Amino acid sequence: MKSIAIPIVLLFATASMGDELRPHYARAAVQPVTVQKLPNNEISIRYHVFPESNHYSSGVNYEKIGNMLQVRIDRCRVGEKCAPMAKTVIPLDEKWEAEVHIPYHGETVVLVHADSQDVIYP
Repeated sequence: MKSIAIPIVLLFATASMGDELRPHYARAAVQPVTVQKLPNNEISIRYHVFPESNHYSSGVNYEKIGNMLQVRIDRCRVGEKCAPMAKTVIPLDEKWEAEVHIPYHGETVVLVHADSQDVIYP
């Protein structure tokens, strides 16, 4: 029984880690998206938070692949622990915007949506 339990635990752990890099929102749901270079090797990404009753976005997850930085807007369930790699630096208000700061070292930054991908910087 122990030999079966270990692979099942590993399967659930892998599924959870992969979910954080899965795109959740369609392109139109998070527009407008603006990007600005910041000092100290960072960029700021500001995006619209899609209003939902049971979910919200509190930040983004990202992954460097070669000379590309893939960014995905995270989707959190209300009332549950949510830990995106870069959390929003502004409180959610009537503008329904989030802003994250992520490390930047000259890569092409691609925002991955559920229905498309956009090069957003440079």
